[in-house]
Amino acid sequence: MAEDVAVANPAWATRANLLELKRLELQLALLPLLDGELEVKRLLLQGGDLMLESSGEQGENWVFAIGQEDGDLVGSSEMRLPLIDKLLLKDVRLGYQNAGAAPMILQVKRSEASLSATGELQVTAGLNIHSVDLQGHFVGMITAAGMRDYRLDIKAEQSELHAEVKGGRITWTLTKGPGDELSKLVGVGLPEGVSADLQGAISLVERGVLLHDLKGWLRNLYGLDEFAIADGSVKVTDGRVEVDLKGLLEQRETTLQLSLGDGKHAFAEAAEWPLEAGAQMESDRLTVKGAIVPGDKAVINLALGLEGKELSYLPLLMGKLPKTGVFRIKSQMSADGTQVAFTGIDAKVGGSDITGALILHLDQSVMRLQGELQAVRLDLTPLIKPEPKPQKTPSGAERESRKSLLETPLEVAWPESLALDLKLSAKQIDGLDLPLQNVKGRLQVDAQTLGVDGLQLHLDGVPLRGGLQMKNGETLTFDLTGSAIKLENIASRLGLKGKLRGDLKQIQMRFSGKGRTLGELMAQGELRLEMATGHIAIGAAQDSPLLDLVIRHLQLTSLHGKNMTLNAQGELRGERFNLQATGPELTALVQGRPSLPVSTKITLGKTEGALSLHLDGTTGKLKGPQSFSIRCPSLQTLSKLTGVALPETPAYRLEGEAMASKERVVFSKLRAEMGKSRITGSLRIELQGERPNVQGELKAETIDLAELRQLQQEEAQPQKGSGESDWLFPERPLPLSWLTLFDMNLQLKLPKLVLGTAPVGSMHASVSLSAGELRIEPVVIKLATGGSLRATASANAATMPPQLALQLKVKEFDYGVLLERVKVTSDVEGSADFSIDISGSGESWREVAAGLDGHLVLIGGKGRIKNQGLPFKLKDFVGKLLPQMGLKEEPVVDLNCLVDRLDFDKGIGHSNGMLIDTTKLTIAGGGEIDLRKETLAASHGE
Repeated sequence: MAEDVAVANPAWATRANLLELKRLELQLALLPLLDGELEVKRLLLQGGDLMLESSGEQGENWVFAIGQEDGDLVGSSEMRLPLIDKLLLKDVRLGYQNAGAAPMILQVKRSEASLSATGELQVTAGLNIHSVDLQGHFVGMITAAGMRDYRLDIKAEQSELHAEVKGGRITWTLTKGPGDELSKLVGVGLPEGVSADLQGAISLVERGVLLHDLKGWLRNLYGLDEFAIADGSVKVTDGRVEVDLKGLLEQRETTLQLSLGDGKHAFAEAAEWPLEAGAQMESDRLTVKGAIVPGDKAVINLALGLEGKELSYLPLLMGKLPKTGVFRIKSQMSADGTQVAFTGIDAKVGGSDITGALILHLDQSVMRLQGELQAVRLDLTPLIKPEPKPQKTPSGAERESRKSLLETPLEVAWPESLALDLKLSAKQIDGLDLPLQNVKGRLQVDAQTLGVDGLQLHLDGVPLRGGLQMKNGETLTFDLTGSAIKLENIASRLGLKGKLRGDLKQIQMRFSGKGRTLGELMAQGELRLEMATGHIAIGAAQDSPLLDLVIRHLQLTSLHGKNMTLNAQGELRGERFNLQATGPELTALVQGRPSLPVSTKITLGKTEGALSLHLDGTTGKLKGPQSFSIRCPSLQTLSKLTGVALPETPAYRLEGEAMASKERVVFSKLRAEMGKSRITGSLRIELQGERPNVQGELKAETIDLAELRQLQQEEAQPQKGSGESDWLFPERPLPLSWLTLFDMNLQLKLPKLVLGTAPVGSMHASVSLSAGELRIEPVVIKLATGGSLRATASANAATMPPQLALQLKVKEFDYGVLLERVKVTSDVEGSADFSIDISGSGESWREVAAGLDGHLVLIGGKGRIKNQGLPFKLKDFVGKLLPQMGLKEEPVVDLNCLVDRLDFDKGIGHSNGMLIDTTKLTIAGGGEIDLRKETLAASHGE
């Protein structure tokens, strides 16, 4: 036993001692010593280190020469290795250093070795290399000529290496698990999670070594799932490295080839190392060609090329990109010290065409990628996925997908070691519903901030500018400002070409908020959208527009999670309007709640309206009935809005509920009030045919004819200077064009007709309208004064000119009481039966009367007429008839009966059987009424 043992090194070594030990124990067999043989029973080396060194000129420090005097060689002896039964190493460091390179250190925790008389060496050891624990076993034959036919097995926790040498041929198998053990052992950072199972053979070649017959697989290598190697080789010499691998990469046949160095000059002597590499994967190909200039700061210059049929099929992009189509990408790459530059980028991917240059800075703790990319055309079609159909959610169940969206953290998953600073531009962007052009901006991303500065774009030719910034995953600000937008440019996209025009000016939108999740951001954020001025006109340009809207100010806000509010002021056809709308909070919109309430109030001049509705939070469609109400002091206040001179009326109110879909609009709980009149009912408007089809039932609790009479009188007021007061039938066009706009099937029930406080009767009717033809049949009226009326009427606006017809039968009609109740006159008394069957055509009442055909039959009973101050236009008729009967001076004419029949032909009515019987005389005769000229000619006999 010896302590503090040292074995000296030759003078050329890097340190004084080859071996340094704290403790050495040696146990020898005595009997073999008598025969001159050395047999070691036990050898213990503990607590020290052994450093083996080699030098190309000096040799190895572990080879000892046999000393001899010059010229005094007395003989030679062959060195014989001693027999060693047991060699123990405890806590010993073994090192090797070649020609001044960095030493490789092996920590032996415990090792046992034995050497037999035949030269068989067996070693079992527990080692630690670069903090990796290994268990190893070695078996080999040692002879005076060296070591041969050996096998080495090394195991770590997740990796194994088996190597065997026989007859100069080396075969090996390597199995690597997903840990980082191998990276620590070889000193090269392999990708995290990479695993391997490889085998092959090693042969010595001139100036190097050849690894051949490679087989096995690599998994999780730089994002690749698996590369199954069917055959391959790696040849390494002092002047060239050649790699040739064939196999399946992601189940696709692949060939990888690489060469580095020219083979003529050693790497240490060459001024540059030519590099050429290629990868062929079916129709996709990658090419790399260039050179590496070695030195303290190596310089790399490469030309890169990548082309194929489908970019999304490439291994690293599979499943991460949608199908884009044929691609071709070219670039020059140069690396000099701490900068890697990609210049001359020319990428054509599908319908996109992108050029530019990028620089990667590596001189700081954070890598920075700077540069500029331009796209002549950027096709986003492959990236725009159709909206998935909403899944039905059981009643009462929460929508988990929308809830998780609110909980989405705003923090950008971005590596702290990389920062972006890119200028981006695109002349044309395809694949979006919005027509975007000339998009520019600066994208900046680091571990704390994501921002888009100087954003500029054209939306269908309208310039917009703005920016976006998010910091620390907590705060977000966004702003967008637009110039004037011409609505004509987007009318065709809305299906309103030629029917929508105007402009919107000075649009500003801004959002700012703070929160770590999308829900917190919306709950605490502020959204503002403002527009200073605008003008919207809806309707054909050659006609008076249906809507002519001037916007003085518009503001949409959502402050600190409160409900969204919309305020707008302006003018609509000269009437000032004010709109106020309140909607759900932003969080409710994103959360997709089943029902989102929206309420709206609008003031238009003196008219007030309100609308309450609910939206489905998932689809955005209307849900359930929408309630509405309209109040107005008089129809006359809407004259400017409608473009028609409307009469002065009592205040009116309309309210109800509506439900709308693509197929129909349903109005329920309708209630209309004007003065004393009350109408209730329901309507359904079908929208699937050529024209809307209105169906339903309306019932009047009360209809005040005085209010309708007032409306009719206002409408019938003649224009000054028109001469209309001289004619019974006006020349104004009949308002029949609206009959071609929709179809209708409507039931009317009017159980209570009044005139002020006086009862008039009741009425019910069935109204149908189809393709411009209106039919009202039957119309049944029961009069409060006695008698009834049954009528059928029609109007066909689809013909030119329009055609009208009327059939009417009246029984026991007390016209005196009716005329008094409707406040026409109290100077007429009597009752009658009459029937009418007439038809005509024309675009005004005068044209219809001028071409009237049909007949009128009148049978009247006792009656009385005061011959003064009759308030009808037919006073000329009475004033002309009575003198001919000799009754002009009579203040009162008492009738016993009146019988007449008029037959009309093209506006001329002939009467051949008129009988008037009064208390003073009886007259029989006939006459003619010319409705074309509105003249009367009569003849009679007493």
